[in-house]
Amino acid sequence: MKPAALHAAAEIGVETPRSRGLARAVLVAGFVAYVVVALAAWWLALRLIPAELTLTLLGKTLHTASVHDHLNNVFLIFLLLPTALWIECVTVGWEQSSLRQLLFARTRSLNTDLAVFVLGQGHVLDIVGRVMMLGVSMISGAWIHEAIRTATGVNLGPPPLPFALQLPLYFAIYSFFDYWTHRTDHTKFFWPLHRYHHSAEDFGVVTSVRQHPATFTAIFIVNLPLAVLGAPTDVMIYVNVLVIAIGLLVHGKIDSDWGWVGRWLIQSPNHHRAHHKLDMSRPTGHFAIAPIWDRLFGTWYEDKPDPKLVIGVDTPYQHGLFVPRDMLRDYAHFWMGWFGGRSDGPESDLKLFESR
Repeated sequence: MKPAALHAAAEIGVETPRSRGLARAVLVAGFVAYVVVALAAWWLALRLIPAELTLTLLGKTLHTASVHDHLNNVFLIFLLLPTALWIECVTVGWEQSSLRQLLFARTRSLNTDLAVFVLGQGHVLDIVGRVMMLGVSMISGAWIHEAIRTATGVNLGPPPLPFALQLPLYFAIYSFFDYWTHRTDHTKFFWPLHRYHHSAEDFGVVTSVRQHPATFTAIFIVNLPLAVLGAPTDVMIYVNVLVIAIGLLVHGKIDSDWGWVGRWLIQSPNHHRAHHKLDMSRPTGHFAIAPIWDRLFGTWYEDKPDPKLVIGVDTPYQHGLFVPRDMLRDYAHFWMGWFGGRSDGPESDLKLFESR
């Protein structure tokens, strides 16, 4: 016979342990089915679509030898994003999940995240970014690496270590350079571009991709040094997958500081929320993917941050699906800052694309 309390709970619609278990089983089954279908589609696409394509359009011949690289990038995103959404959903429940909010209860801030994600996957922001960065994204660290090897005979290639050891080694190296990139982005001159990411007023898994297309500091402080050091491509693919996965999770709705892991090895969602805090009466900290760098360089502030901290910036943002106005305003603020103009705070708003 069903206990009275459980019977009453079921009658009034309260979620019971049994219903929660069933819901999680459905989530797991759906996720497994999705992964199987995605992997099968990935495998089939790599075999049916040639690695090199030549197209003739309007009398011009276009050739690319990186078709499979583009396919790999697309499928990695289509595996990583659902995986992060699934992990978050299982952890916090469907009602509190980013997936439910994105589908049925989007805020204007999450609309911005979604728009940036779609434009990024369509490579629209890549093209815009190259124009805004005046071509600096075309600098090749591999060319510098080869030039050093040719001129000096010194090969700055990877150490003779097995893959299992190279992966944590290059993750540590990446996280070190990324820490200094992030601190640079928070300086006066580069903040207007990074501010676009911090303007998010809600956290959702896709908030991770909310980046200004003109942001370029990582090219010089992360990509170039790693390329000059001869970071192996196969290792860096997995490092980047790990970094993207961490970024998706720490911008989600999981309420956890991850214990000692979050304090020393991998930044937790709660620590990253503290980094995004609106209240600037205390300095910003928690810059690093790996907290060890914050501890070593004096920017680690608290072991157990408040998970309910209000996030955002004091500069006004329009938000919503139409993202160019905020992007252009922040790009203008970036150049204003270099030439002595005010580039932060409510008073700096240029009223670009102001709604009438």
